[in-house]
This record gives sequence, structure tokens and C-alpha cells, in this order.
Amino acid sequence: MNTLLSTRNCALAVIPGLVAALLIQACGGGSDAVAQSASDADAIEGAWQSAVTIRDCSSGAVLRSFTGFTVLHRGGTASATNNLPPASNGPAYGSWKRGSAPSTYTTSLRFFRFNPDGSFAGAQNLTRTLSLAADGNSLTGTLSAQVVDPAEVVLQTGCGTETARRVAVS
Repeated sequence: MNTLLSTRNCALAVIPGLVAALLIQACGGGSDAVAQSASDADAIEGAWQSAVTIRDCSSGAVLRSFTGFTVLHRGGTASATNNLPPASNGPAYGSWKRGSAPSTYTTSLRFFRFNPDGSFAGAQNLTRTLSLAADGNSLTGTLSAQVVDPAEVVLQTGCGTETARRVAVS
């Protein structure tokens, strides 16, 4: 009886794995798909730490500088954060795509903003144009920003520049 239960339990453990493998294969998955996916990687994919400078769009005067961190995920999604106080804004999420010129990219990101009392203040929309250096480990870029209230009314615009280095395993 114990042998029968043991065999049945083993079969119950193995069957879901076999079903998953068959589904992956039926949907075009498998080792060939993984290899193809790796070869389709884009040079800009990865984690980047940036030095960001925000400027007055009219005068060019520096308004503030901070450190940013962006992850450009395979498939075109992006996430970002920075070292500004976390009570004032949340993480940014969005997308990226290759530009028309070689080694250029555009990212669109959005994060929520909060008032000092913690109430919702609106959002900030960021558009970044990035140029990947020939070494593949540094980039420069410009950014434009729109601060919007909860009703999506534009309250303020901003401009900026950034330089970034790929975060690499040492």
C-alpha cells in the first residue's frame, strides 16, 4: 500500500511538469526560443545609474541635480527611481524604443507625486532621448518633463540632461 501511495504521489508531482513542458513546446518555447531571445537582446538593455541635471527650459539655469537609476527591460518596458525623498514621489514606469538614428533610444516614463501631507498631488511624465556610446557602457541624454495635477492639467514643464554608466557586476 505504501508503494502504491508513493508511486501515485510521484506521478502527481511529475505530471504538472510534463504538461508545462508540452505547453511551452506547443507555444514555440524551448531551448531554441531561449537562445533566440538572448540573441535578440538590445545593447541598451540593463541597469543604468545616471547623473541628472534639471534646468529651466528658457534660461538654462540649473534647478537641481540628483542621481537616477533606470532599468531598461527586454521587450521595451522600463522602470526608474532616484535619490530624491521617497515621500515626494513614487517609482517611475514606462517603455523604451529604439530611435531612428543608430544607437539612439527614447524612453517614456511616469511617476506619481505626493504632497508633504502624503495626499496625491498628480504625476510627472518624462520623455528621455538617449544616445548609447560606442563602448556600450555609457550614454548621454536629454529629457523633458511635464508635471500634471490629478486632473492631468499641466502645471509645469522642465528640461534636463543626463550622463549614465551601465551598472555592471564586478
